[in-house]
Amino acid sequence: MPVKVDNALVQSEGLGKALDNHKEAIVTKGNGQKRIDDLNSSHQNLVKTNSSQISAQTKMEGRTTEKNNAVQAVKDAVASVDNAAKSAFENEPAKLKEFRIGVTKPKTDQAWVAYMDYMTGPVHANSDALIANGMTAEDVENFPTLYANLVAAIAAQKNATKVRNAATDTRDAALRDLNNKISATRNFARVALKGDKTALEEIKPIKKGRGKGGKTPPTPEPPKK
Repeated sequence: MPVKVDNALVQSEGLGKALDNHKEAIVTKGNGQKRIDDLNSSHQNLVKTNSSQISAQTKMEGRTTEKNNAVQAVKDAVASVDNAAKSAFENEPAKLKEFRIGVTKPKTDQAWVAYMDYMTGPVHANSDALIANGMTAEDVENFPTLYANLVAAIAAQKNATKVRNAATDTRDAALRDLNNKISATRNFARVALKGDKTALEEIKPIKKGRGKGGKTPPTPEPPKK
């Protein structure tokens, strides 16, 4: 998980345990119990939203791979069409122009969509010539399917990106909320535990660096109520 998220959960867990160790002194002061409950609720919300964000990120990466595969399948098919067309219409400039031979190929996903939208026409209209010059009947028949797959894959990847972005925004809002709760609760505890050096030491922020060594630390447990 992101370092900032992990750190917030570690800080929240540590503070929650410290508050539990001195719960009587906390709950008998002001809105101490509510502070503990709110910290716990914010901690759990960050755990939940972070999990959702990770899931959305994984799904988006999968959709991106599928989209890239669809683009590559189209590129491979177009290369075959180009070669077959050049073989079939070597001495027919108008036909070569119809197949856009010599024209720079698309650089973006949407440009490939437009290119394939056009190319399905010449491929269908000249299927016999293309098959006679190296392409299989299946290659020709599948050409429109590759186009449809490309359109669908781009749309799916775009939607997955939107979902990931929304999940990231939700998680980041939960992170800000927990950090605010940690700060406010720690300040409250400093007043409530005034004079108790041991308790004040326990509620101090945990030093950064926890979880180093190349291993991902376990997800911290929420602070006890």
